[in-house]
Amino acid sequence: MVIQNKMYQLRLIYVFLVQLGIVSWTAAQTESQGKSSEFNQKFFGEVFAFESEIREKERVDIYVQVPYPEINFIKEDDSYIGSFDLSVSILSSNKEQIWQRNQMVDLRVKEFSQTISDRLSSLKQFSTDLTPGSYEILIQVTDRESKKVSTSRKSVIVRDFKNDSLSMSDLMLVYRVTSDGSRKNIVPNLSGILGRESGSFYLFFEVYKKVPIDSVKMICKFLNSKRDIVCQYVKFERLAENRTQVVWKIDTPMLSPDHYSLLVELEGLTQAKLYRTSVSRSCKVMMKNLPSTIVDIDKAIDQLIYIARGGEMDVIRDAPNAEEKLKRFLDFWLKHDPDPKTSRNELMEEYYARVAYADKNFGNYMEGWKSDRGMVLITYGPPQNVERHPFDSDSKPYEVWYYYEQNREFVFIDESGFGDYRLRYPTTDLWGRIR
Repeated sequence: MVIQNKMYQLRLIYVFLVQLGIVSWTAAQTESQGKSSEFNQKFFGEVFAFESEIREKERVDIYVQVPYPEINFIKEDDSYIGSFDLSVSILSSNKEQIWQRNQMVDLRVKEFSQTISDRLSSLKQFSTDLTPGSYEILIQVTDRESKKVSTSRKSVIVRDFKNDSLSMSDLMLVYRVTSDGSRKNIVPNLSGILGRESGSFYLFFEVYKKVPIDSVKMICKFLNSKRDIVCQYVKFERLAENRTQVVWKIDTPMLSPDHYSLLVELEGLTQAKLYRTSVSRSCKVMMKNLPSTIVDIDKAIDQLIYIARGGEMDVIRDAPNAEEKLKRFLDFWLKHDPDPKTSRNELMEEYYARVAYADKNFGNYMEGWKSDRGMVLITYGPPQNVERHPFDSDSKPYEVWYYYEQNREFVFIDESGFGDYRLRYPTTDLWGRIR
């Protein structure tokens, strides 16, 4: 039943794209289309410290999440294959390597749309025990197809949880929580982005006590860049003997899209003495139900040029204020939602995934979505076959994109020799205007 429903949704997306003059790329694939030579979004890496069972040490969990769009997938038979090498190292305060793990990651998916979905990623976890102190975490991702390397360095402080009367671990944002008997399984949110889909999120952390505190008052505060408290939540939690795992479900605040500091404070009372502790981390609030690639609503409106009709874009632009502009933008996509019963708009996600792909691959003297190749890719999706001629002695570099199912082909020529491919055939653009 799940497969049938998913196939039905994909057919709906295809129908909507055809009606709007855009051919779905779930039905097409690019032959060695390749991704950007560098990771734009790169990957997400987070480090969390917890109390360890080992004396004089604390546990450190390292998570690495590589989004599928940042991996070069190659068509192989009826699947798409991607792979990368992952290296994680820990350096001491004097820059000496004290720990390292290497892992080869192989991925296989069925649909091209999966390779460019910002909702799919590869998540890996590493754990070790360290003495409290300052460290540097070095994470390196090497795409095996492109041979390109993306690196992240993060300074971390591992706190001593064993000597404080009341303390808490680092804060982990969590996408979802499932239960397997008495065991809870969590999926961490390493991007730190809140508000994209659900109206709530989870916080996970551990509380440690060395004094007989029965319960604590938990206060979660959102602080803006001026350190003003813009909203806060309060909850009381009963504590276990020594260690308490807290999974706190919190309503996503209705805040303007921006970066915020998330501060959690604990207060516990015993024998007329009040104990306090707190931990903070950064997060980003985004507009609900919008793809993560949309960070500028005005630019997102401009990018509707390949799908909007008549004066639809002007209607959105002419809104009297930002709130009304966002409402009109969402109303536009609501009219083109293949399945309005779900919180996701699959067509909007696919459209802006194409825009992001074009920006990443075809940007040169202008943004990739404005280029001729970007125009064709956003409108028709990836071609079913690409002929590349970068080094022919008797011609300038050119590419031929074939769309067999639509009986279309497009020829792009790099007149300048600097990767600025312009559409030369057909001689009219996608609106029938002579070029």
